[in-house]
Amino acid sequence: MPARLSEPDPIQPFTRTEEIVQIEQKLIEEINARLERQDANGGNGWASARRMAAGAFKEMGLPTKRSEAYKYTPVAKRVTDDLSLENSAGTVQADRKLEDVEGIHLSTTNGLLDSVPESLPEGLTISSLVDAYEGNRIFVNDHLSRAFVADRDAFSSLAAAAAEDGILIHAAAGAKIDTPIVIHHDTVSVSGLVQPRILVVADEGASLNLVERFGHAEGSSAFENRIAEMIVADGGSIDHVLIYERSQQSTFVNGLHVYQEGSSHYATNTITLGGGMVRNNLHFLPDGEECETHLNGLYIARGSQHIDNHTFVDHAKPNCESNELFKGVVADSATGVFNGKILVRQDSQKINAYQSSKSIVLDRSASVYAKPELEIYADDVRCSHGATTGELDEDALFYLRARGIKPEKARLLLLEAFARDVVDLIDQEPVRDYLYARLHSLLEAHAS
Repeated sequence: MPARLSEPDPIQPFTRTEEIVQIEQKLIEEINARLERQDANGGNGWASARRMAAGAFKEMGLPTKRSEAYKYTPVAKRVTDDLSLENSAGTVQADRKLEDVEGIHLSTTNGLLDSVPESLPEGLTISSLVDAYEGNRIFVNDHLSRAFVADRDAFSSLAAAAAEDGILIHAAAGAKIDTPIVIHHDTVSVSGLVQPRILVVADEGASLNLVERFGHAEGSSAFENRIAEMIVADGGSIDHVLIYERSQQSTFVNGLHVYQEGSSHYATNTITLGGGMVRNNLHFLPDGEECETHLNGLYIARGSQHIDNHTFVDHAKPNCESNELFKGVVADSATGVFNGKILVRQDSQKINAYQSSKSIVLDRSASVYAKPELEIYADDVRCSHGATTGELDEDALFYLRARGIKPEKARLLLLEAFARDVVDLIDQEPVRDYLYARLHSLLEAHAS
């Protein structure tokens, strides 16, 4: 059995409002009704796992600001009574950037595959979870929910319980998938609680590159609550980029759960440039020696946006390394949150773990909350963390202005240099170029 993540933080007692309780009951009833319909039609192999997740959600309930992990991010307020799991009503088309990136292109509607390319590289499988289960039940049962701990986060539990289908991306043992897999999550429900699910598996010695983009969709006000599981077997590698650019009427809770076996490599870059309220829950379990884990993120928050990055790296085995860099630029009356925790277990010696959070605040009405954490039970480790929040460096501005650069241009140069540190870590050059252009456009408005 794989090692499990540590026990979740205790939920602090509080009085739940009648409205919240009614919403929770409604969601549970809808999930149970779906499961009953599925049972009547023959069911599927992960129905028991869905029921377990539903039970965990019922036990935890929607988190409120009284819950320590959500004290700065009242996501539950976005779950209103008129949100339904049935979201097949009107849809809106998002923009289709990154189409010119050379790769294997996929598109989704409400988290489900529209189609699969007829020709795929040898060793690569892409399908719906339902089709994958029909073809290989043992594989799906062995991997689905392997990286996910049901009682850790209510939103991931809700997504795992509600999703009737999802996406599987599987690189077979030894397969080197050099061509990036680019997913356009480009059509969302106008209103509704959308619950996408994706499972990505790199078998022993396999490697793949995954780029996901949630494009801007004018008029969309959906609440997307997705669960993504990524499993990297011995000697495997996954490089992952997520770009979120929905409208400021949208809400996004991104539950990413990563499980690594020995000598594996995993890297993710989470780029948040849109959304009204965004919560990235990023959980990593390096459960073998010689694992390498890189988690990086960048967010640009403006207007009344609220962007929260929560990370947890659980070093379960010795001789592993993790590197974490998150940066944010916060303007207007927006809010940025970073809470990063590194856990080193008692027998996990020779761990190198580094964590850094840096934010620039451009307006007095903007806010940043940062809470880096280390929890170490081993003595032969190298671990560090740090968080800095401030304004643009006045000395650097003076240096540039003294060389004839106009104030607006100098501020833009400094902001772009600050943000590019994260984008530079992305391997795919066309994706970097796209993000450089987007950063220039977004930051130019705040450089005056």
